[in-house]
Amino acid sequence: MGYNLFQPATLGMKTQAHALTSIGNNVANVNTGGYKRTDTRFETMISKSLSNQTDLGGIKPKDFQRIDTQGFLSASDRDLDLAISGDGFFYVSPKVTVSDEIFFTRNGSFEVGLADAQTSTVVTEDGSSITVNNGYLVDRNGYYVLGEAVNTADGTFSTGSLEPIRIDEYAFINTNTPTSTATIGLNLPSTNENINDHLGTVFGALSGTNNDNLETYDIGIVDSNGAKKSAQLNFTKQSDNVWQVSATTSRSSSPQADTINFGGTAEANDTYSVTVNIAGTVTTVNYVSTGTEAGLSGIRDAIVTAINADPTIAASVTASAGNNNGEITLTANAAGTSFTTSASATDGSIAQKDTITIAGTLEAGDVYEFSLASTDNNISAQTISYTVTGAEGGLSAIRDNIIAAFKANGPANATVTAAVGAAAGEFTLTARTAGKSFTATASTPTTGATVDNTAIVVNTRANVTGTADNSATVAAKTSHQTSVVQTLTFDGNGRVTGTAPVTMNFSLTFADAATSTFTLNVDNMTQFGADFLAESYNHNGLASANMRNVTFDDTGRVIGSFTDGTTRAIYKVPLAIFQNPNQLEMLNGMVFKETAESGAPEETFADASRRATFVPLAFEISNVDITKEFTRMIMVQKAYNSSATVFRTIDEMVQTSRDLKA
Repeated sequence: MGYNLFQPATLGMKTQAHALTSIGNNVANVNTGGYKRTDTRFETMISKSLSNQTDLGGIKPKDFQRIDTQGFLSASDRDLDLAISGDGFFYVSPKVTVSDEIFFTRNGSFEVGLADAQTSTVVTEDGSSITVNNGYLVDRNGYYVLGEAVNTADGTFSTGSLEPIRIDEYAFINTNTPTSTATIGLNLPSTNENINDHLGTVFGALSGTNNDNLETYDIGIVDSNGAKKSAQLNFTKQSDNVWQVSATTSRSSSPQADTINFGGTAEANDTYSVTVNIAGTVTTVNYVSTGTEAGLSGIRDAIVTAINADPTIAASVTASAGNNNGEITLTANAAGTSFTTSASATDGSIAQKDTITIAGTLEAGDVYEFSLASTDNNISAQTISYTVTGAEGGLSAIRDNIIAAFKANGPANATVTAAVGAAAGEFTLTARTAGKSFTATASTPTTGATVDNTAIVVNTRANVTGTADNSATVAAKTSHQTSVVQTLTFDGNGRVTGTAPVTMNFSLTFADAATSTFTLNVDNMTQFGADFLAESYNHNGLASANMRNVTFDDTGRVIGSFTDGTTRAIYKVPLAIFQNPNQLEMLNGMVFKETAESGAPEETFADASRRATFVPLAFEISNVDITKEFTRMIMVQKAYNSSATVFRTIDEMVQTSRDLKA
């Protein structure tokens, strides 16, 4: 009998003590957020040979982490508590700058934490600038919860760009999205009387002269500065089923004045155009430079004269010379007159023209030979030759045949236009593209009896390539009060005509120089005999505002409530899904670390993967079942006591053996 008999009993007590430690740890963390219990199981250790007394036997403990088992959910009244029901983990980072050191947790009891040296400068409502500390969503360890920021263009979320979730009051004060689209649903009364002067009626109403046939509706938008603004839509019936529509801003009325600036080198044949749209009537004034004007100032003065001479434009707008050489100012004759201006300047080029004259005694075998080349057109020398047959009957016929030969030569025909000249033996070659030159030569290698044939090339119009530096710009010096008047047409059933979606485009300017350009969907507008009735209006765009508080929804979206009364999805919390979560490494603070055995996490959204859902106003505590733990504790205690009894029995046997006498 040897001392190795103590080994199984000793291992039994040590193993059961280890199991009791695991149970005690589980019980102690029964209410710990995100805690995952450890189950201790046992492995048998046996000797290889029953007769080999040196081999040890007994048992050893083996721990199993039950990380993939759902913990119990505890209800909460905190907006920042969020539980995962199903698979997955929250992403957390110990640093505000996200690196490769990312951990994972199931504890969704979050709070707002500050990051060192993370500040922002914001402009308050009174216009002053202040520096604030950035506040982020953190777990109980102070680790930063990671999420995906919203795509402000379309409100969607995508994975792959994890960042800390900033949720302090000023997080989005400098973030805004101007209104770009809106939809409206209202009924226009078909019984209204026709109005010919839409703008006059609108401004008359603004001045206190009401018209029962003018219908108005106030709409809200977000301007280019991120501020909430209002505008008034104006509707007047122009004719049966046809309405005119405009939008009026809230600023005071003043005459519109647009400035046109022409630039570049003034050359002959340069073309300058000014187009003015007044209440849908479009008029264009063109001026072609003669090359004799006194530079841009002379061209400017000529255009001013032409604009003021046009009765359509002059009835509403007056042109005048500006301060600069190429500057023209168009000013509305009356406040409230709305017009739009566009301008263009085309660089002038002149097409080269050569005149060729053939002469001489016509005899069979006489040859007229021509060469045409153009570096600008990348055309190498082309030879066009004609041999007199003697049956042509005169120079005109020979000339016509030579013209036909030019047209039959592809490269030559692509470069010049050959045409009949003024005299019998005369024809012209004109460049097809102004500004692209060519070289033409002629010869008469005569073989007839009389050597008097001639072919002479004369350049009658030189090629001119315009300097490509002309420019034309338009700027509004004074914002006008109303938008361009547009037309809305209904069919016989009172529905808007056109292919859906039927839209109207508006460009508005406000007193503080902020602007708004948006598209209004009018598919839901009707024209029935009933009264004017506004049914709905919606617009996109987010104004600059402070954030009051933050909540979650069941898809993991972080919803911010703002001082402008809006709620916005600003982030979305993703899930980290592991193929073998039980092999994650458990760290202090109930966070886990990726291992080779766990595999890399897959980032996904709960509503996309359907592997889990989020439960707002709740957090996950441990997955420890206290009843089962106490049951295991009783079993472990009995096993420990039994091993101790075996140990004592062996000890007594050893003592008895020791005391035996030979």
